[in-house]
Amino acid sequence: MPRPDSLQRLLARWLIGPLTGLIVLSGIPAYITAINAAQDAYDSALLDPALAIASHLHVADDRIEIGLPTVALDALRIDSVDRMFFQVLGPENQRIAGNAKISLPPSSLATNASDHGYYETDIGGERVRVAALSVPHTHGRILVQVAETFIKRERLVRKLLMSTLIPELFVVLAAIALFWYGIRRGLRPLERLREEIASRSPADLRPVVEEDKPQEIRPLVGALNQLLTRLNGAIDGQKRFIANAAHQLRTPLAGLKTHAELARRDPSQGEMRALLDMIAGETERTSHLVNQLLALARAEPEVGQVSGRDPVNLRDVATGAVQSWVPKALAKNIDLGFELEDAWTLGDALLLRELLANLLDNAIAYTDPGGAVTVRTRAADGDVWLEVEDNGIGIPESERAHVFERFYRVTGTGGEGCGLGLAIVSEIADRHDAKVHIVTPSEGSGTCIRVVFRPLARFASAA
Repeated sequence: MPRPDSLQRLLARWLIGPLTGLIVLSGIPAYITAINAAQDAYDSALLDPALAIASHLHVADDRIEIGLPTVALDALRIDSVDRMFFQVLGPENQRIAGNAKISLPPSSLATNASDHGYYETDIGGERVRVAALSVPHTHGRILVQVAETFIKRERLVRKLLMSTLIPELFVVLAAIALFWYGIRRGLRPLERLREEIASRSPADLRPVVEEDKPQEIRPLVGALNQLLTRLNGAIDGQKRFIANAAHQLRTPLAGLKTHAELARRDPSQGEMRALLDMIAGETERTSHLVNQLLALARAEPEVGQVSGRDPVNLRDVATGAVQSWVPKALAKNIDLGFELEDAWTLGDALLLRELLANLLDNAIAYTDPGGAVTVRTRAADGDVWLEVEDNGIGIPESERAHVFERFYRVTGTGGEGCGLGLAIVSEIADRHDAKVHIVTPSEGSGTCIRVVFRPLARFASAA
């Protein structure tokens, strides 16, 4: 896995990189300008020898002669840096004078009037700049060519380019230094925020102060505070859960210890049997409590965990409960009935079976012998639901807002429950985005708990 880059380096690349690119791009027109300036300056000087030669041309007996002595021609070609060449061509391009063979211009110059032009060519493999001057003649035109190498021009281009780029280079270096300093200063609040969080103890979940933070960091601090609030709530919930669980386990464990101590005193066989029955009952209740605690832990989604969702038919979930719960209902002489229709949703089949098991456990526990419990699954009005109805003692309306709290039991209901069943139902329903409703059956007694899910078709349309 590649190592993540720092925000400081990332900002530096985005700021300094484009700036350097702009400087490089700005050097292109500077280079072109320097070349043009050098060309203009030295082209004018290159034309002067051609004009001097042309001014001393004269015709004698149809012969074209240059009225300059050899010394004067040599003087025209003297240069301390570049090499100079000249050539004079007659109307038929016959060579009249010159010290090198210079190629003709790429395009014809004017023949009826004096004209001049510049072009580049090679002489003996050396690149030269040529000034060509066309001189009118009765039989055509006389072409005067003077050429020189590029040494002075290239030196001038370099000087002009350096005079432009060196100041720009200093500007770039200064800008890079300022950018780097500004980036470090700008990221200082993030570093202070890191130090503030790193200096806290694991138990310090107080919100981070937002007022003194820059505007751009406040959304991050706000999101961090929301996370700290949720984490603090989760930790408080775990602490309450552990405290309540310890309290609930203490009673049956104390009973087990007491009965075991009585059994150790060597009572009679009848007393021993009664004590063993009490121990078995306490063990069963403790086991039931532990199983419910584990179910509640499974129902709570872990941080960052996304529960798996598969198509589930609530009818199949209810059908699977027949084998487990019919014998328990018959043992208490309770009529357990099933009114099942296809009801498809997305969910975790194991958790949904746990939800139904807790609803059935509560219904059978708080229904008197001879009563009835009915399990229903239906799909209607754009929803699917699973409900368990009984004709037991019921839940008063004033208590219905509290029965989903952990370890809460309605006063005076009796039974051996530990107050976790409906809390587990609520957790599993929340995990499936379902709603739990408690209503009184139409007969007027008992309880009907309905869990309403989104149908599978609505999940598909949302996707």
